[in-house]
Amino acid sequence: MINISELRIGNILHPDEKDNTIVATVRAIDENRISFYEHSPVSPTQVSAVSLSALWLTGYSFLYSQEHNSWKKGSMILTTTSEGFLFSLGDHAQSLEYVHQLQNLYFALFNENLEVQLDQEAAHEEVELAADSVMVNYLPKDKQSNAFSFNLSVEGRVYNVSYRKDQQGYWCFSSYSEVSQEIAP
Repeated sequence: MINISELRIGNILHPDEKDNTIVATVRAIDENRISFYEHSPVSPTQVSAVSLSALWLTGYSFLYSQEHNSWKKGSMILTTTSEGFLFSLGDHAQSLEYVHQLQNLYFALFNENLEVQLDQEAAHEEVELAADSVMVNYLPKDKQSNAFSFNLSVEGRVYNVSYRKDQQGYWCFSSYSEVSQEIAP
């Protein structure tokens, strides 16, 4: 369970503690509800933390040094440990297990938010994964349809995603395009 006092707007969480495949960005917080850009508001007991991993660090533009077994972004260095990641500065050391902990520490140190910088291939995979997880909710009622599309929000951005039937009659992700940069709060 996450202590609500650890959270801030912009943190990445699992909006449903039972489904760790979905992540969402916190839009608003109060004592009874956490609101997300991409999902319905939930009580704080319904969310779970997103585990910090090499994939997240890469997405946040940290560079890995095999020689030092560490990740670096600017002057921030995280050492890889068996339990996760360790940030050290002088006599202070802080273990980081979750994405929101890294986001909060980075903001405290540099007064700016960490932004995911996905390359085109990674962005395509993220949009496709998110679309595949909800596409059944948008299937056309007309069984003769060979294509459909819908809007999807991922990481605060809105995309129009398209599906087409393959030769066997299965729906396959075919393309996406960004509709807008940011979702209005």
